[in-house]
Amino acid sequence: MVLKGHKDAISMPPRQGRQGGDATPDGWGLKLEPSRGGLLAAGGLLGITAAFFLLERFLVWEESPTGFFPIYGWYVAQCGLLVAIGALLCLVRLEIPQRARRAFGWGMVLLAPMGAFYAVDMINGTRILTFPWKKAFANYLCYLMVFALLYAISRRVWVTVLSGGAIFLTFGIANYFVVQFRGQPILPWDFQSVGTAMAVSGGYEYAPTQQMAVAVLAYLCAVVLSVKAGPAGKGSAGRHFRMAERLAALCLSLGLFFLLFPANILSSLGISVWAWNQKVSSELTGIAAGFFANIQFVMVEKPEGYSLQAVRALGEEVQGREDPPLLGKPRKTPTIVAIMNESMTDLGRVGDLQLTGDNLPHIHAWENSGRMVWGTAYSSVYGGNTCNSEYEFLTGNTTAFLPVSSKPYQQYIDHEQQGLPAILKSYGYRCVALHPGRRTAWQRDEAYPYLGFDEFIDGSGFDVPRRYAHGLTSDRSCYDQIVYEYENRGDQPLFLFNVTIQNHGGYEDENYESTVRLADKPGQFPQAEQYLSLTKESDKAVQFLLDYFQRQEDPVVVLFFGDHWPNLEEGFLNGLLGATEDEMGIGDTMRKYQVPFFIWANYPLEGEEVEAVSLNYLSGLLLRAAGLEGSPYTKFLEGLRQTLPVVTAVGIMDREGNVYKNGDATPYDSLLLDYSILQYNHAFEEEGRVDELFAPPTP
Repeated sequence: MVLKGHKDAISMPPRQGRQGGDATPDGWGLKLEPSRGGLLAAGGLLGITAAFFLLERFLVWEESPTGFFPIYGWYVAQCGLLVAIGALLCLVRLEIPQRARRAFGWGMVLLAPMGAFYAVDMINGTRILTFPWKKAFANYLCYLMVFALLYAISRRVWVTVLSGGAIFLTFGIANYFVVQFRGQPILPWDFQSVGTAMAVSGGYEYAPTQQMAVAVLAYLCAVVLSVKAGPAGKGSAGRHFRMAERLAALCLSLGLFFLLFPANILSSLGISVWAWNQKVSSELTGIAAGFFANIQFVMVEKPEGYSLQAVRALGEEVQGREDPPLLGKPRKTPTIVAIMNESMTDLGRVGDLQLTGDNLPHIHAWENSGRMVWGTAYSSVYGGNTCNSEYEFLTGNTTAFLPVSSKPYQQYIDHEQQGLPAILKSYGYRCVALHPGRRTAWQRDEAYPYLGFDEFIDGSGFDVPRRYAHGLTSDRSCYDQIVYEYENRGDQPLFLFNVTIQNHGGYEDENYESTVRLADKPGQFPQAEQYLSLTKESDKAVQFLLDYFQRQEDPVVVLFFGDHWPNLEEGFLNGLLGATEDEMGIGDTMRKYQVPFFIWANYPLEGEEVEAVSLNYLSGLLLRAAGLEGSPYTKFLEGLRQTLPVVTAVGIMDREGNVYKNGDATPYDSLLLDYSILQYNHAFEEEGRVDELFAPPTP
């Protein structure tokens, strides 16, 4: 400026403000400077805080008949302090020297990952306060890798804090709800099934927690502080300095990437994955470290000693074996119906379950009749990931040999697979898949043609009226469509594979009246009672279908099995199993993967109870019940079943009932290696696959 009226007037350059860069006064100061934007931001903070309190009061009022709203002092104090700090920062201007701003900015980039780590794990209730420093440091490195990359891209502290915090808060909150609904945390492969998750997400209730409120408010305060105290714009920093900052941040991010993944530094820092219990694993290791540790399992490696020569040698040995005996001998090629029932399990087989009435009376009556093959099957998944159960049944492969928590439909089925549909097509069958949800769920629309299905009927393709139970297509509607397909099958033999959806979580539909009650604890676990009531409807629907086929003259065989357990109240499950998750070893944990199965036919079957069988063996049993010869691969599996009746991604069980955690050494490792060699050729060798091992002999 120019001072006029003085003979010694001095010309001074204008003072550069925040709008022109990040140059600031050399001194320190704090001035109250409310602006329209600042007032709006402060009002937004107050509004968000009020919304959290009002929503929580509304939810508590709904659940409590007295309308009592508990006030937690720590919660009010934290929220009050955070909103006060945030509002004050919105209304003041901080005068800080440029060098201090730059140092503060670097400090925020380094400290924000620690804040995100604490916020995400606080939301998810992990044991963060008991973590040794190595585990805490491992988690910090995971967060720092992402924040450093964001800073390299933006070179703005506030942008880095805003975007990084938003990414991890969203991830942490989503993980919390996924654990509540599915019983398992988010894993890397889940991002391939976001569409499926969105399709079924409407049946759940989403109630924010106090930890979420505190985390969101702290995050907003950090963003405001970054805007007010961090460097903005180019300021006095030269082009070379700015480039050096970006390069340093990028090198830090890339260096951490190589340390975390190719070098697998997480293992040396005490991070290990419990594939058989990812929920407890993430609680012990931290959400981010557990998530990133699973990425090492993305690639499918060839089994030790794998070669085409080894595959052919195994094939020759298997082909020389005697064929397993048939379980049924229909007078002509039968119609084959396979039903994988959503979240179906018989909880009464697992623990002491006192009900006001049997929830599965018809199924239990058939089991006791001696007229069918029935028993306990074991799934590889819990609370979700239905597609993996489908994959194991349809292919005979096991996810025990695949990366932890992988999803074969999304990851590996990108070429023709020789599974059960392909075997049946060689006998002249028309193969139809039926699922009442969206055809894109789990990418079934892409996987089914590769598996050999001729047609896929989704919810939009039903020819019969659809009925609903707690907002989802009922089992009875699926079976009505099965009857329709059967009556319009023509002269070609028919294979129908039906995946139901009725019993899918959540079990909190206020418009659905539960008909089954816990006799000893009525009303204490409403989700469990709603689930048990839904399974009673499934039982009625099954009886309808079997009654219908019983009246038909042409032979029909029906396989029915559950895909996985439901995820219910923790207190109910702990009482049923007699232990908490922390107290259960692998033997007890395997009980959570038990599902019922039966094979019924309207012609004579060799009735028997199968005490234990995993889903990968069921297609072979179904073929034997249909009076059809399988492939050399199914013959191999039937022979393996005599020694190892259960091979799942969770554990291995031998015929004496001894259980081994998947991945641990067993006395049967040579048998499992043979299985893995054949499976690798079956699933991953498109050009080098030995097709004659996976298709039935030509007539």
